Amino acid sequence: MSLLKAGAGKVEFKEVEFDIADLPVGVAVDAIALPNGAEVIGGAVVITTAFDSATTDTLSVGDAGAANRYLNAGNIHATGRVALVPTGYRNVGRTVITLTRALTGTAAEAGAGRVRVEFILPGRDCAVYD
Repeated sequence: MSLLKAGAGKVEFKEVEFDIADLPVGVAVDAIALPNGAEVIGGAVVITTAFDSATTDTLSVGDAGAANRYLNAGNIHATGRVALVPTGYRNVGRTVITLTRALTGTAAEAGAGRVRVEFILPGRDCAVYD
């Protein structure tokens, strides 16, 4: 018996940059379109310029089915990297990854970063090795 099969799937990624003007508070913003059947297996939000509200700034990463499916209220008040949390969910149909920003305190005036989503498409190979 063997589990070696062609078409096991290859890892792909999509990435998008954003700044404060792209992320109105409390609005799910479309960020990355994933193909039919994609399963998110990793990724991160990388903050390159801290969002500078008076108290806290957070970002949730999800989709139309769950606004926080991959990240729930990740800290964007400081520079750095916040890993996405894959759930094993396999998309049915074309799915769009959304970003939703929240804050407490005085509104932020600056902030920027990028989100990278790593995913597989089961059954799609990039190469077959002997």
